Amino acid sequence: MVDVEALIRDATAGAPAELTQPAPAGAPTDTVPLRGGQGRLVRAAVPSVLVLGGSGSSGASTTALGLAAAAAVDSEGEVWPVAVDATLGGGDLALRGCDAAEPVGTLQRWLKSPHPELASAVGACAGQTSTGVRVLPRSPDPLPRRESLISIARNLENAGLLAVFDAGAPVTSRLAAPLLADPRVGLVLTVAARPDAVNRLQPALHWLEENFSEFVVGDAVIVLTEQVPGSAATVAGHVRTHLGSWVRAVVTVPFDIHLAGGGLVSWHRLTAGTRDAYLALLAALR
Repeated sequence: MVDVEALIRDATAGAPAELTQPAPAGAPTDTVPLRGGQGRLVRAAVPSVLVLGGSGSSGASTTALGLAAAAAVDSEGEVWPVAVDATLGGGDLALRGCDAAEPVGTLQRWLKSPHPELASAVGACAGQTSTGVRVLPRSPDPLPRRESLISIARNLENAGLLAVFDAGAPVTSRLAAPLLADPRVGLVLTVAARPDAVNRLQPALHWLEENFSEFVVGDAVIVLTEQVPGSAATVAGHVRTHLGSWVRAVVTVPFDIHLAGGGLVSWHRLTAGTRDAYLALLAALR
């Protein structure tokens, strides 16, 4: 019979003391609860992110653009984000975001290019924002055969780009399902800062928990978008009290007249509070 304890003692006899001591609190070997508790799993880098709307007009597109811009600005050019229109029929992501250069192609055209895994192929089709974020719009046509958001995410990762997917609403979108099943992808749920919209959020969380496990919900970030001045004051505390223990974090994006205008979104025209909110969202996803 092998004496396992003796083998361990022999193997560690000459090892430095710090290698044979228990790991200190906060070390990577600690178990960290995904829900509740005192901590969260910390990612080595900003992950690809899926932005889903709890309902229509919840600010999913502006949140995706704001998050991508925050990643570009915060990294000082070391991270190259790409905002991807992942809605079923094509949304207004490019119309709202491309304040520097309009796109010359679509998501489908990029996927049909000979080498979609190259950053140059993305740049050849995408539009661009003033912060350097690339924007890939989608036409109403279906994706090319055998393509999905998983293959899109893989191609963008291979190109060294950070993907931020705007999947719009609802959370039950079949197109978003492959990314929801991928634990490496961060999840952002946007909800308008109104009582009726917040009431519709809890059933969405229940659906996600039942179909994709409690860990997907536990690692999600809820973003409250204030579309009327002062509206967040009535619901933010309620969301943090009753739903905050379900999720990774709750972030409020304050009312911003630039966003409310419905036109092109430019990072440098946002108020300082709005930019700080998107930076806080970026930090919460790490």
